[in-house]
Amino acid sequence: MTWTTHYPEHAPKPQFHQGSNSLGITLDSEKEVGYLEKVFTVIPGKSYRIACDAIVPECSCNNATIIVTWSTTDSDATMVQRDYVFFKDLSPTQRHFEQVFQAPEKCTHAIIWCMHKWQRGTATFNNLEIAETNPVSPKIARLAAVNLYYPPANSTFESNRADMEAGIKNLCQNVPSLDFILLPETHPSRGVPGTSFQRSEPIQDGPTFNLCKHYAVKYNTNICASVIEREQDNTLHCTAFVVDRTGNLAGLFRKVHLTVGEQTSGIIPGKEFNIIKLDFANVGISICWDNWFLESARMQRLNGADFLAFPLAGDAKESHWSKTWSARCIDNSLPMVVSVADPKVPSAIIDRDGVWLDQTTQKHGFAFAELDLNERKRSWWLSVGPAFGDPYQLYLAERRQIAYKF
Repeated sequence: MTWTTHYPEHAPKPQFHQGSNSLGITLDSEKEVGYLEKVFTVIPGKSYRIACDAIVPECSCNNATIIVTWSTTDSDATMVQRDYVFFKDLSPTQRHFEQVFQAPEKCTHAIIWCMHKWQRGTATFNNLEIAETNPVSPKIARLAAVNLYYPPANSTFESNRADMEAGIKNLCQNVPSLDFILLPETHPSRGVPGTSFQRSEPIQDGPTFNLCKHYAVKYNTNICASVIEREQDNTLHCTAFVVDRTGNLAGLFRKVHLTVGEQTSGIIPGKEFNIIKLDFANVGISICWDNWFLESARMQRLNGADFLAFPLAGDAKESHWSKTWSARCIDNSLPMVVSVADPKVPSAIIDRDGVWLDQTTQKHGFAFAELDLNERKRSWWLSVGPAFGDPYQLYLAERRQIAYKF
């Protein structure tokens, strides 16, 4: 069966090109859209790899896409699920599509569209293939947050770190085989007298780093803590870092959005939403005030985060934290780990649907959950019509960066 061509009846007809292993769509204006369609037979429950290389106009964003509709017949009138095929740009004009899908129950056909829309030029899709393959394996993550309380005034670094140790020990003695532990924002220096500079410390081989290193190795886990970081040139940052299972620094994140008090104390903001690559997943971090800005979580998702870590001191408004934390997860289809030092605010694990899986306000208590980071919680309708769609991919596949003017 050859590919069939489609375009809106009221609009100009795009130019369609078909070769033995190549499909092309040429648009002459930004008001055109066209796609080529082909139906493939599949077996319900089996997994299929869909792959294709494409040449696209420069700055295509998501104007050149591949969509697969899973149906109980060879018509999309009986569709059950619809998905975009993930792509990665290899250059400004080279795009590679590839993703593994499981054919939904009762679905016997995969209807594939190669689409080009809203951009002048030609999109060429080469060597498209759909082939049965092994299913995607679960990506299990055992995530936990330690809950602490604000240290009293005139605390010491030693007493604060002892507080952290008590929380880590209680968690690890009750929950084995953890992949990730999160501690509250800059807990080592809370309540300690002095300026921000006097309460700062280096990351690598600093006292808080060494504490985390000890317990990361002892319990074979990744630990995330945060401090007022002092660089060698005395530059200060509010910084979260992760020590991996071997006791090495896996990476750090410097708080981007600073409160007025931090600004006036000489702390310098970070400049990027970098993710930290761990042995089981990629983590994106927002530190306290960062999470009040929705761009923070979105940038971490765009940069490849599998889950979000949110260390904070506290949030005075229940009407805020009880809603926005879930919203960050829903907007980006990412789970989040939250560690707090406010007796009135819970530490928590929240899934990609914004559901609170576990929470605690107990001192030295913990929130814990085991999640499959490869799980896709599909929703009915969304953008895809009367079928199930995947928020995890839709929120990126249908972003319109060209319209976002900041």
